[in-house]
Amino acid sequence: MTKLKLLAGSLALITTIPLVLTRSSWAGEPRPWLCRDKPVFSDSHPMQYQVSAKRGVWQIFFMQFQINAAHDGFSILESRELTRTPQSGTLPSGQYYAVALYEKGGAWICSYGEESSRAPGDIKNLCYGPEDDPSCPATLLVRSTAH
Repeated sequence: MTKLKLLAGSLALITTIPLVLTRSSWAGEPRPWLCRDKPVFSDSHPMQYQVSAKRGVWQIFFMQFQINAAHDGFSILESRELTRTPQSGTLPSGQYYAVALYEKGGAWICSYGEESSRAPGDIKNLCYGPEDDPSCPATLLVRSTAH
């Protein structure tokens, strides 16, 4: 009888755990260093950036390459969950790789980053999305602070 109660308790625990996990823990951890498309930008001055997503669950990662660093040489310096409300921040001078991933079906998917038209003072203007979605669901605009 005791073994039956232990088995029933274990089963209850196993079926309850998935219900309390958050969406991001269910999807696992994003691994931006594994993405092939790593758009790069740089400036000798600090840079302002603005990011947003029209829909879906997105994260963007600003990484730098450093020999012998973890994750195939890429160090994550900053990351953000993208929302519909544009967010902005500042990056110190240097060279950065900007990788965006979106959550789909419980997994983080590398996004395709495509250059959009740039205005004077823009360093990078990127549109992120699946290759089969030309609607640009996530964006990144980087501008120099030197102007």
